[in-house]
Amino acid sequence: MPAMDAEALAQWRIADALFDQWLDLPEAGRDAWLAAQAPDPPVRRRLERMIAAHRRPDAALDARDGGLAGRRFGDWTLEEELGRGGMAVVHRAWREQGMARQQAAVKVLTLGALGATGRERFQREAQILARLNHPNVTALVDSGVAEDGTCWLAIPLVEGERIDRWCAARGLDARTIVRLYLQVCDAAAYAHRNLVIHRDLKPSNVLVDAGGHVRLLDFGIGQFADAGGERTQTLWRALTPGYAAPEQLRGAPPTTAVDVYGLGALLHRLLTGRAPQGTAEGAQTTRPSLLVRSAGDAYHRHYVPLRNDLDRVLLKALAEEPGQRYPSAEALAADLRRWLEGRPILAQKPRLGYRLRKFVLRNTLGVATACLLAATVAAGIGATVWQADLARREAAHARDRAQRAEAVRDFLGNAFVSTRPAQGRVPDMLEVVAASARGARETLAATDPLAAADVLLLTGTVRANLDAIDEAEADLRQALGLLAPHEARAASELSRAHWELGRIARHRGDRDAAREHIQRTVALNALWDAPANERIRARISLGETLLAEEPARAEALFREIVAEIQGTELEDSLRHLNALNGLSIALATPGHDARTRLPIQEERLRIARKIYDDDSGGYAFTLTDVTHTFAGLGMFDRAEALAREAVAVADRTRQRPAELKAMTRCNLALVLQQRGRLQEALPLYDAGNTLLLAGSHQGLATERCFRGSAYVRAALGQHRDALDDLRHAGALLARHRRTLHPDALAGCGLAASVHLRGGDRAAAAHELAQCTPPDGADPPLALAQARAELLLAQGDTAGATCLAAELRGRHRPAEAARDWMRPWMLSMLLARQAGDAAAQAALATEASGFLRSPPLAACFAAPTEADCLALP
Repeated sequence: MPAMDAEALAQWRIADALFDQWLDLPEAGRDAWLAAQAPDPPVRRRLERMIAAHRRPDAALDARDGGLAGRRFGDWTLEEELGRGGMAVVHRAWREQGMARQQAAVKVLTLGALGATGRERFQREAQILARLNHPNVTALVDSGVAEDGTCWLAIPLVEGERIDRWCAARGLDARTIVRLYLQVCDAAAYAHRNLVIHRDLKPSNVLVDAGGHVRLLDFGIGQFADAGGERTQTLWRALTPGYAAPEQLRGAPPTTAVDVYGLGALLHRLLTGRAPQGTAEGAQTTRPSLLVRSAGDAYHRHYVPLRNDLDRVLLKALAEEPGQRYPSAEALAADLRRWLEGRPILAQKPRLGYRLRKFVLRNTLGVATACLLAATVAAGIGATVWQADLARREAAHARDRAQRAEAVRDFLGNAFVSTRPAQGRVPDMLEVVAASARGARETLAATDPLAAADVLLLTGTVRANLDAIDEAEADLRQALGLLAPHEARAASELSRAHWELGRIARHRGDRDAAREHIQRTVALNALWDAPANERIRARISLGETLLAEEPARAEALFREIVAEIQGTELEDSLRHLNALNGLSIALATPGHDARTRLPIQEERLRIARKIYDDDSGGYAFTLTDVTHTFAGLGMFDRAEALAREAVAVADRTRQRPAELKAMTRCNLALVLQQRGRLQEALPLYDAGNTLLLAGSHQGLATERCFRGSAYVRAALGQHRDALDDLRHAGALLARHRRTLHPDALAGCGLAASVHLRGGDRAAAAHELAQCTPPDGADPPLALAQARAELLLAQGDTAGATCLAAELRGRHRPAEAARDWMRPWMLSMLLARQAGDAAAQAALATEASGFLRSPPLAACFAAPTEADCLALP
């Protein structure tokens, strides 16, 4: 469907606003109101079409008999209806995507929801989904407005079952349910970190697929910040009784506390089969265990775990007052993880007797042995006193963290409410983050420096993820300063601050700073007894900072990490996979036989197939990454098979589908390019670039895709398009501050070669004048080759011959590459032009094993500029 121009879009918006007013009028007064309106004729025609559609008995958007089946929205063709709610109807849909057919769920706004801000809420849902990227949150695939003004959005088609029915059908025990439910907590916590509130957490909005993976759906009434213009009565109609927080029903400004309540209500349903029982305002919620106490109750199996600890967790999450609930979704999840591990929960007042009971349950064998060895009363008393002191210290730290978390929650809630953007516009995430950081500096730091540090740590992390790097660094450095005097109490927060600053330093190419911050992270993790997963992650990152300058040390560290992981719970885990990746990169440095990486890549593939589903984005990434090793060793059949498998996985995945489809297609294109199959490679590059541009992806993977397509276009004679792709790639490298990176210099050289093939020596010389490698660094082949070609074009055949000979010495013939052919073909051309038959014969002898390889074969058979300056 072609995009509407600005004028048509403006007309639709005016008609839309008038239609909202018409819908809100009583039926008897609508015709008179319409007759009194005098909009421009195009606006009136659109308005009348919307009214006519609404008045049809079988109005398409509200029909319940499959009336939308077969209709197209954008590229999507709708099939059967999957479900409907008060705002929208959802259909299975498909579109042609290259050679494959892609399926999705397309959500269409109903006519009945167009009035009373329904359209604004629907559009906000699309904006929210476009911002979120988490394996447990449905992503936005596509969205748009149809020609008749109908809003629609496409999301991945989740073949799953409501979480409450999924758990009930399998008769799961409480521990298994909690483990599954923690995926919902993780999704909600991720949304909150990105300043998004769901506001409608309930069983029908959480699906579980066949593999036990949770997907959080329907951000239809979610929002970034308090939207002051939304009508309370309309929002109230969208809430779900039993799952909406008390303050939502009162119309109070929303905070993340409403989602904490929704999470509690959801877990209440999973463990008791009921939503929390409604009570009079101010009354306490019934203890969940009392609801399942009867032996005949279908959920009686949960009575004991509810009575022991989960009652308290649920009652805290479902507290009437937001300030009495868990301060965040992370805090709720952390308490449930403590329960799973048999540790004291924070919802329970940390009395010594309670802590000791938990200690005994976790250490039954140790306690029994201690009883047998308790011959000395003093030793027993000493152990008891020590344990009590430990309990008091743990309780003090827990209270300190809880108070800080509550202060941070309240502070951020105020920031949500106080942010005041331009009239009529919802504040974007960066505005709310900026307000939070400013408030932390100006007010909170003076009264509660540790809470201020927590806020700045959060804002710095969010800003870094949104590419506001300078502001992120300022927040994180101030957080570091506030935390430093309290290292013993705040070691974990200091560790996180150094970790984030290390990420920023790596982003900027400052390897020394990155290494310093990651080294501090490693040291601090030991201080606060970080979990093994955190410790290994930091050490892997440290190894990555060493790869460029100290590959031998990096190799030793990665070997140490891999050996340490063996036989632990991290074996065959994501950390294991990442450690093997680092080791593989270390072994790719000069001095190593490339074949030593093959068993490592096979091990990576084995682990990836074990930990990922066959439609997982992580599996697609691993397949893509290992491809380079096989291609680099000339094992092109294996490389191409892996690259094609990666494309097939990416076409099935629901995790960053557009980005992975682009990345895998560009990777397959590169393998085909290395095999000389340029005509096959170009459509794949085009498909990848189109997806990357549509998703506004600005990463280095996008740059590599455009640089690859530029080379192929140049080789096929599409010089203008090649230069366009190179300009796009160069802008991305500049964005990432990599203007002197070898990739940037290679792109500069390719651009100069393209100008020369178009006969523009001045443009080629200008291009090369701007590209100078750092002192002491060898120029990449493409840059040096372009200089030699420019010398030839300027008539300096001696200089061109000398430089081409030098390049031949550095780039010997190899089966696993093709770019080495360029200086050899240039040397053959220069020898032919000089009439040097001996030089021609010597070149043919040296390259005798490759004389059938195109385009070198044509050049050596009959040296002409057309054949010898071809790009292989």
